[in-house]
Amino acid sequence: MNTIIKLIITATLLTGVSGASMAAWADNNTSEVRLVATIDDGPAFQPVEWTVFRVDNPSAKIADKTRRHSFTLRKVKPGRYTAIVKRGEETRRRDFYVMADTTSRVRIPVD
Repeated sequence: MNTIIKLIITATLLTGVSGASMAAWADNNTSEVRLVATIDDGPAFQPVEWTVFRVDNPSAKIADKTRRHSFTLRKVKPGRYTAIVKRGEETRRRDFYVMADTTSRVRIPVD
């Protein structure tokens, strides 16, 4: 009986340690985010203003005032982000999630 209890405790501890190491691994890795402003489901091909920030820290913008209709952010840490795009008087926003070691595509219609 003691052997079974020891095995259960060992398995539980190893599972907890591997879960913690996976969480740390995810925090250390980065991803790419490709943002595209669209009109009629195609690229806008017009200058727009972008603001992108992490939801838990809106004052630390990772992109601000870029005038291109599309661009790629590199080395983005996993988490929840908001992208705001402005074309003329129209302003649109979209929240999106970034996972570790992935490329996310965020399309925001501006028409």
